[in-house]
Amino acid sequence: MVLWPIILMCVMLLLPGHGETADLMDQYLSIPGSYVFVRRAPENAQPDKIFVTVFEDFHCPACYNATTHIFPLLREKYGNRLEVHFLGVPLAHPDSLLAARAYVIAHELGFGEAMQNALFHAHFEEEIDTASKDGLAKVADSIGLAPELLLNQLESNGGAAEVERNITQADSYKVDSTPTLILDGWIKISDVSPANVTQIIDGLLEKKKLVGNTTVPPPNKPSRKGRKASP
Repeated sequence: MVLWPIILMCVMLLLPGHGETADLMDQYLSIPGSYVFVRRAPENAQPDKIFVTVFEDFHCPACYNATTHIFPLLREKYGNRLEVHFLGVPLAHPDSLLAARAYVIAHELGFGEAMQNALFHAHFEEEIDTASKDGLAKVADSIGLAPELLLNQLESNGGAAEVERNITQADSYKVDSTPTLILDGWIKISDVSPANVTQIIDGLLEKKKLVGNTTVPPPNKPSRKGRKASP
């Protein structure tokens, strides 16, 4: 009977994907920087590109700084090796919910990047109340989006469902501050200083060359405890 725990452990290690997943994470632990693994494997990773999900709050000063200063530097350095998607979440400041919905609506109408920049500019530089519909109408007008169209969409609850999905996704990654970056669906970065982000991205791109694009299907839920890399 004493042998049963050992036999069971051996069977588990031989199950498809188990050893491969653990081994894959171990291979990526040497990437320098401050980050946490929130899943045991990447999601739809590509060998020469990194998919970046950014959770941002339109009333968050750090998000304003990241959008206006840090991400332009990353785009200049990495070009099309980064595919960045911004998701508005009223996490740090609940009163930014209306702005997050306005961003979703503008994005669907082809004004996503312009609205993102205009929302931050209006709130932090012009002191426009982007928590109000009147303020958002001014922002829409500044980027060539008909204010009446935006207001009608807001009145009909436009963007609300998408923002709720963003919040649910943020919860699944245990995002507790903004901005937070998720790389390839499994590496979470809360310290978005240029030095930290660039060394992680450099390390990840280099590791992809060495390891290859070997991935395994991720589990349905994120791991309860992430594994923090050594600085």
